[in-house]
Amino acid sequence: MKIMVMPAYLLGKKNAKISLLTLIFSLTIAQLFAQTTPRPPATSPKPIPLRQVSGVVKDSLDQTVIGATVTLTSTADTLKTSTNEDGIFIFKNVKSWVFKVQVTSLGHVRKVISGKYNDATARITLDPIILKNDEKVLSEVIINGTPSIVYKTDTVEYRASDYVVRKGATVDELLQKMEGVQVGNDGSVTVNGTAIARARLNGKDIYGGDVATAVQNLPAEIVDKVQMVDDYGNTAARTGVKDGDPTKVLNITTRQDKSVGNLARLNAGLGTLDQYEGSANLTRINKNQTITVNTTLLKTPNGIAGQNASIGRLGGASNRGGRSGAGVGGGGGGSATGGTNLRTAPAFTYRDKFGKKIDFLANYNFNYTDNNTQTISRSQAISTLGTTDSDRDANIESNNKTHTIGFEIEYAIDSANYIQFSPNLNFVNSTSFNKSTNFQKGLINQDQINNNNNSSTRPNIGGTVAYQHIFKTPSRTFSAEATIRQQENNNEDEQLNLFNYRDVNQLFLGDSILNRLIDVRNLQKSTRGSLTYTEPLGKLSRLEFNTNLENRGYTNSRLTSDIAANGNLSLLDNFSNVFNYSFTQYRNSINYKYGNNTSLFNFSLGATGVNTSLVGSSTSVTSRIDKQNFRIIPIARVQLRLSSTHRASMNYNGRAIEPLFNQIQPVKDVSNPQNAIVGNPDLKVAFAHSVNAQYSNYIANSRINYELRLGSSFTENQVVNNVVEIRDPAAFGTFKNETRYVNLQGNNITIGDYSISKQLSDRRYNLSFFGNVINSNRVSMSNSQINSSKTWGFKQSFGPRMNPKPWFDINPFVSYDFNKIDFSLARSRDVIQKIWALSVDGNIYFAKQYQFGYAISKNYVSGIGNNITNNPLIINTMLQMRVFKNKGSLQLRAYDLLNQNNFINRTQNDLGFTETLTNPNSRYIMLNLSMNLQKWTGAVGNNNRPLIRRGDGSFVN
Repeated sequence: MKIMVMPAYLLGKKNAKISLLTLIFSLTIAQLFAQTTPRPPATSPKPIPLRQVSGVVKDSLDQTVIGATVTLTSTADTLKTSTNEDGIFIFKNVKSWVFKVQVTSLGHVRKVISGKYNDATARITLDPIILKNDEKVLSEVIINGTPSIVYKTDTVEYRASDYVVRKGATVDELLQKMEGVQVGNDGSVTVNGTAIARARLNGKDIYGGDVATAVQNLPAEIVDKVQMVDDYGNTAARTGVKDGDPTKVLNITTRQDKSVGNLARLNAGLGTLDQYEGSANLTRINKNQTITVNTTLLKTPNGIAGQNASIGRLGGASNRGGRSGAGVGGGGGGSATGGTNLRTAPAFTYRDKFGKKIDFLANYNFNYTDNNTQTISRSQAISTLGTTDSDRDANIESNNKTHTIGFEIEYAIDSANYIQFSPNLNFVNSTSFNKSTNFQKGLINQDQINNNNNSSTRPNIGGTVAYQHIFKTPSRTFSAEATIRQQENNNEDEQLNLFNYRDVNQLFLGDSILNRLIDVRNLQKSTRGSLTYTEPLGKLSRLEFNTNLENRGYTNSRLTSDIAANGNLSLLDNFSNVFNYSFTQYRNSINYKYGNNTSLFNFSLGATGVNTSLVGSSTSVTSRIDKQNFRIIPIARVQLRLSSTHRASMNYNGRAIEPLFNQIQPVKDVSNPQNAIVGNPDLKVAFAHSVNAQYSNYIANSRINYELRLGSSFTENQVVNNVVEIRDPAAFGTFKNETRYVNLQGNNITIGDYSISKQLSDRRYNLSFFGNVINSNRVSMSNSQINSSKTWGFKQSFGPRMNPKPWFDINPFVSYDFNKIDFSLARSRDVIQKIWALSVDGNIYFAKQYQFGYAISKNYVSGIGNNITNNPLIINTMLQMRVFKNKGSLQLRAYDLLNQNNFINRTQNDLGFTETLTNPNSRYIMLNLSMNLQKWTGAVGNNNRPLIRRGDGSFVN
């Protein structure tokens, strides 16, 4: 293109400026035309295709190698990374399809692999790289085998192959062999005194997360590793923001050669107390796919020893490990004196991976209970005005139906983007009829006969959407999460209460009748959203920004009506209320983090600004709440990783706790006429602080595992009860209770505990010591006077497990539990409780197909009054025969042969105690037939290539 320009000296200065602008504009247009002009295809550079290269590094014992240095080199690349705590490495944006990979790790021989790969493949997964031990390094230190226990970030890992169990054993029997792990008769699991909340298989929930179902049905022979995980929730897993206290999760990883299979467990049983039980569990496992169908049908008399024991197992009588509290009972098992319980619980789960990008979970379970319960209890209430003794008999008939439906869809859009959607629905329908008699004397002298009809529905629907983006820059991430939920509770309670009043000399004064209908409607809508961004500052350091907004809105109505003799309703305005309120919490935090999964030292240090708002109003009375608060709390989390089996950590958590509806509504709740509840709209939002420290070490050569923990917490503006006794002129001037609410300071608790486990003689002997010390102070009020209860608790347990011969195991146990409670109010009675528990259980295997089991316990209890059998001797036995070529078993179980397990269970609170008779039906016999059918094979990848697995057991491909 030709541009004609007239010389400036011919146009003058003004025209020269115009010509210069014209020239610039013309050149710009020319350049634009030149850029849009198509160029010959031959001159277009061909883009270089980029690919992702990943793999896993293992040692000669098939254990993943953490922190190995991996270098990828080619004519176009020089990349370096290290394996994560799962032994996996990933290279992104690799230019060449011909490359060399070198792996180095302390204690191992350097390994180099090289090759040519398909140029069209966007994701290249290498075969597992196996490192050999470096004998020159290992000769300096003598190691008797590899460690059985490995400490990872928030995870303790046990290797299953180090523990010998009988053929056909289930996971619960394997867990009992592991250091620091205790398994209850009901299938509950504790690790160093901390209860396991959920169960997973290969990193995903199994059987809806139910721990007992998982450990009592999955066979031990398929287990590769057992992991005890400190789980901070899905948000923390994606973002790394660990807020609040973790829950303990059991994760079972399968052996690769037994990761595909089918399992069927069937059981049926009859008992001498007109009870029956049956269960069916069908499980299909195929790498990342699991399908489970299980159901339970039980008819059980209430108040029998071992009624919570698992089907087909012998219920023991000892409590091994765990933390003690102030309200320790005088025996074990049951909490009702009679009646029957009918229960059925079918459940279905389906989890699968569709292609390489979508993980899908669907689950449904239905729980039906029909319960008839009779209870006999005695209680004492202590106040500044006097003491009231009560004897209560109650008969409760209840029916409950619960439906739960849940889905979880995880979509890995690409290597940098991930999204998850989790909708769920829960619906509960329940009815109950309660008839009780209560005879009181002392400060309050009256007889009560109560009849309550109650029906309620509780629909609950909600869902969560989460998104995460990982940038090309290492450690730079962004994530977002939103949750919405609506929960409704509609409850209708019809009450007929008859009262006879007496004076202090027990002379009759008069009587009264109350017949009322209380209609309660509660609707809760909650929303939560969070954004998290991390920015790397260096190889091991990064800044983390998080904002979190949470709102819970409550719409509540409580309408109380008198029921006339003709059935007509008359609304009682003074006892009715429509009250709406909302609680909003807005948290903004900045946090500096240092370290990674393989670092010796990791820490987080920062601050969180917390805004809270509690706003509410009543449409029935003139009342309004508007409480605003702001505070800054520290973020502090430190972890020292001395080795793969040795670590120490400390962290701080803080959280706001809003008052409940019944604590702030400004109208009396007379659901219990003798204990009306009056809310306090001036309540403040409570705030809880906690600091926890932990030290763990496993000495592999000596097979000693020990753990020390110390935790302390206190709560500002704790909402506590103020029980006030007032005279009721309508009830002949006798006293009745009224519960009010106030904020008080002074609630705190400190717990220190330890556990030591020592394995002897090729793991045939396991010595376990557990102990804890508890010091706490709780505050409450009686007639507006503060009552502080200071508690000192001490517990020491010794529980060796011995398996000297393959056909014989024996497990003695001894523990001493001491609790002392001192009250500041003079009328309150200080408490000293002491419990010595002695027990022994075990099994004898003989004639190849027979098994005899036993569980014997003797308790020595003091500090619990009116105990029917303070020191019961409880003997349970079991005889089992293997049938159908060891695929089934016939079992005869006998419980409480001496009929001594009926005892009084006592619970203590700040203003009195309650003693309940339990286990009157403790002696009975059960006959069970069980079948165990299973078949397992190995898992292989495409073209029979080995599969790469993450540290939680999930399969990468």
